[in-house]
Amino acid sequence: MSTELLVPLLIGLVVAFAAAQSVFGVGLLLFGTPTLLLLGLPFNAVLAYLLPCSIAVSALQVADAGGLTLEPIRRQFLLFTCPAVVLATTAAVVFGTVHQMRVAVGATLLLTAMSRVSRLRDSLARSVRRRLRPLLVALGLVHGLSNLGGGLLTVIVASRCADKAEIRRHIAFAYGAMAILQLAVVLTTTRPPVNPGLWAALPVCAAGCYLTVGRRIFRRAGEQPFQVGLTGMIAGYGVLLVATP
Repeated sequence: MSTELLVPLLIGLVVAFAAAQSVFGVGLLLFGTPTLLLLGLPFNAVLAYLLPCSIAVSALQVADAGGLTLEPIRRQFLLFTCPAVVLATTAAVVFGTVHQMRVAVGATLLLTAMSRVSRLRDSLARSVRRRLRPLLVALGLVHGLSNLGGGLLTVIVASRCADKAEIRRHIAFAYGAMAILQLAVVLTTTRPPVNPGLWAALPVCAAGCYLTVGRRIFRRAGEQPFQVGLTGMIAGYGVLLVATP
């Protein structure tokens, strides 16, 4: 794809996905990764473009939510998920991504979305609490191998937390930490074929979207619309992953 087409397209996609991440804590990697792969960008370039944008939005969300604190769920995330992210990202960059994982992740998200709107919601929450440690390790492996762990992260956090502010602040912390680790792996193990000017500009666009639009939408969203939107995002992304070749 020519630079003349790539620049406005990537800026538009980053702003759109940053708006979703501004509200729900995930979006840039969740939606951006399969989109950019479909456009023909190599996996290391996709990571190089999207990770700084995700880090920028997550950092602003963490700052707005009270800054860096090590609550129990965050300590468990750092202990079980982060090492898995490093190992899996290294494997994905060196040996290639696992494309078959899209269908498995997508199907899991669809089942989760259905359970959130049925009587199974409480059972899902109990199941997540009982199996939290292996789920956190699985999250790191899935995210490192495919960049598609945002949906699973949302499921885990939403099953542990009640209100929208608590859900988003823990998601933002975890999502940002994973992105920082992934970016470190990418930059130390490969030389992504990126446009330097675009690479520097995209995180600014993502942060600008959060500060000007996303923050306001999140504050004005009611608890029920947020939960409905979260379920819709999980289901929509599940469909996207299953349907994407």
